[in-house]
Amino acid sequence: MAGILPETSDMGDGMPRHMMRPIIETPSSAASLFFAALPADACEERVFVLPLDGTGKVLAEPILVSVGHEDGTAQIDVGTIFREALKAGAEEIIVAHNHPSGDLTPSKADIAATAKLREAAMLLGVPLIDHLIVGKSGDGNDDGHPAFLSLAESGA
Repeated sequence: MAGILPETSDMGDGMPRHMMRPIIETPSSAASLFFAALPADACEERVFVLPLDGTGKVLAEPILVSVGHEDGTAQIDVGTIFREALKAGAEEIIVAHNHPSGDLTPSKADIAATAKLREAAMLLGVPLIDHLIVGKSGDGNDDGHPAFLSLAESGA
């Protein structure tokens, strides 16, 4: 996968990559990183975790933690998500998964997984900032445009 975040600053000053990490301030800014990490032709669910420092600064590109099958869904495994996040030095996390159908309505499993993630986050002291569902929406006459749902904003 090509890098999503710049290796150095655009000013050509050779600033190390870790100095150029964006700060996530809105669900939309997080969603844009997940869209960039998601293959355009993904026809199966994929689950990613975005590790952040305690100020919301991105520590690494979204980490792929699970891939589903065309006829099923990807497993949102709490242990795997936090293991990968902690390996990246996360102090906070944002989790996202795609709905290839474009229907961003959270399933009962999505809501239950979010509750489990929140519980584990509290136990580990690594806050879950949000769980996003990403996909493409459209009128059926095109490939759709990127869309997302923030479970934190929706109260789920």
